[in-house]
Amino acid sequence: MSPLRPLAVLLLIGCCSPGLGQPLAPPPVAAPAPPPRSLLGPDGPDPRDRPPPLAPPGSVIPAITRPDARLEAALRARLFAGPMAASPAAAGDPDQTEWEQARATAQRPVCADVGPLRYLHNRIDLDGDGRLETVAVVVGSFACASGGCSLLVFRDVDGVLELVAEHGLFQSPLKVISHRHRGWLDLTLPASLHGAPDGLKELRFDGRTYQPVPLPGVEGPASGPPGTVVLELLPLPFERLGLLLPCGP
Repeated sequence: MSPLRPLAVLLLIGCCSPGLGQPLAPPPVAAPAPPPRSLLGPDGPDPRDRPPPLAPPGSVIPAITRPDARLEAALRARLFAGPMAASPAAAGDPDQTEWEQARATAQRPVCADVGPLRYLHNRIDLDGDGRLETVAVVVGSFACASGGCSLLVFRDVDGVLELVAEHGLFQSPLKVISHRHRGWLDLTLPASLHGAPDGLKELRFDGRTYQPVPLPGVEGPASGPPGTVVLELLPLPFERLGLLLPCGP
């Protein structure tokens, strides 16, 4: 037998065997799991770009200090969109804002005629889907009455702010608590009757909107369930409250 035949056999085995002819590929590395997303979002161009810091109950999340043109357009559309379905018997109620009375009497208010308005807003993941809803309160003679000011809740639907709820008797502070109804977090705020403190109430989601529910036996925010403050009207001059709501873009 030729001395070259064993060498040829070894070369043939080496070139055709995957274990001998090429290095083994490293095992695939699993991508790290994304960090959990908090319920509360910070100020920024888009709070969904990064996980916001945790906000434990008892803390205060300051209102966002940047103007939001998309939110301003949504607020104007709601406040000045013309008459809505409402009970005419409610017109003249001192606990109603001028905006609510205008709706009840089928008036169509004009932004430039109602005096200056300002707004405060924050972003919260209320329904747990990872997208941040917007809560906003509008202050000014048109949007406030003896019972409080106008609170509105919006959700983001394909880049458009869609109204979820409105409440014309906002009293500060607005808190988010850990209880849920129909998958949405509950909100709490002080209640009032003709401008006088009247305990505490919750806003609970009923599958379509937020409905106010009185909390019997609770005298005020200090004795209510623990929560995180997301909107708070500080005792400041009107021109320093939140941001100016312009009448146009």
